[in-house]
Amino acid sequence: MLFKKKPVVKEIKLIKDYKFMYDVFLLTTPNILYLFLEENNGVIDTVCFNFLIYKFGYPNDEVLGAHPMRKYGLGFYGIYEVYNSPWIEEISNANKIHPRNTDNMYEDFKHFIITYKDNTLDIISKHFSETTLQKDDVNTIISEEIKKIEK
Repeated sequence: MLFKKKPVVKEIKLIKDYKFMYDVFLLTTPNILYLFLEENNGVIDTVCFNFLIYKFGYPNDEVLGAHPMRKYGLGFYGIYEVYNSPWIEEISNANKIHPRNTDNMYEDFKHFIITYKDNTLDIISKHFSETTLQKDDVNTIISEEIKKIEK
């Protein structure tokens, strides 16, 4: 695939320095992905994405070189942003069949990648926020989503 512009991957520094190694806990609703980073006394540090699409799983760190963004600066055990993302370009091109498509429809979206030892998380989202949740907040999110599927 030929890209309009060469992708560039830059590491993002969060408020705290988290270890992106082993433990991965995601919670997703139809529009929001919560990435739980650390829990301390019932308070959970979270990165929250209002996502368009995400992929989770392969590759792990042993084969991170297979990730198409590795050669553009994607590193190990951290959170990164891809500038000039070919994935966003692919989505934008695919959407051209929609009758109300506009050329700038996806210009505000960003491609984030979080690399762990055993998994990689790729996300297309307009932004992310660092926040904290109480354990009760997590239960509320889950309860609200369950209500949507109850008969």
